[in-house]
Amino acid sequence: VTYGDVCYISASAQGFISDDASYEDAIQVLYDKGQIKSMVYKDEKIPLVNIAFVYSQIWKVKGGIMCRVTKGSPRYVFKQLKTDGVIDKSKDPSFFISGREALSLYTSCAYHYGNQFIEIE
Repeated sequence: VTYGDVCYISASAQGFISDDASYEDAIQVLYDKGQIKSMVYKDEKIPLVNIAFVYSQIWKVKGGIMCRVTKGSPRYVFKQLKTDGVIDKSKDPSFFISGREALSLYTSCAYHYGNQFIEIE
């Protein structure tokens, strides 16, 4: 999965972009809102730690003390998602996952943090 894919999912879920927006639009809006730390290329692979961080912005995952002290450091957000059982404890933060796994993680986050229902049209 790439930064473009994950940023598009996040920006779309938060209502920041329309469904017909580009990956570049999604990256730009998340960067402008401070939800990603630096500009990235849409086709660049995204490590699991950064997927966890981007997704955590959708539901404003609070996390433990270290997460709050570091103002949501990707490392501590990743650890919080592992602690909450959303990410498997065997996963390494530097892992690259497939698109299917990224969507599964999104669904797990929605179930765990948002009590949200995904509408299928």
